[in-house]
Amino acid sequence: MKFFTSEWWSNNCEDASVFERYDKYLESVASSLPKNLLLLHSDHTLHDAEVKKITSSFDTKIANVELRGWDALLQNPVYYKLQFSGVREFHQVFPQQEYVESELGDLGYWEIEALKHGTEVRMLFVSNAEFRIVFEGFNFEHAPISA
Repeated sequence: MKFFTSEWWSNNCEDASVFERYDKYLESVASSLPKNLLLLHSDHTLHDAEVKKITSSFDTKIANVELRGWDALLQNPVYYKLQFSGVREFHQVFPQQEYVESELGDLGYWEIEALKHGTEVRMLFVSNAEFRIVFEGFNFEHAPISA
């Protein structure tokens, strides 16, 4: 993570300017990012979502991540299906503690970076687990979860 680091999070997110710097960065690279990824970022949230399923195919270079999360106002449950295509890397670091009460836990923060060749999404979970995906294309689906 470059913006929403675990150190920043463990300091109770005291430096609120991180959000402003990140938003300025995204604005500066928006034309280089997949449009659906920007739509997910602007109109939805993955904050407090739980990973329910991850699948990948090395042959097709596709990774799918399914999450149970919330709407943008964090009021109504939503199921998200994220599809990353042209995947070059999918790096996962799981919690390093000897005992972890909940595997990944909720997704705390996620960030996007434009690379010279592709895009990178990084995710930081409450357990300090991190995901990093480098890819070319992105699509997503979302559906409300009925009570």
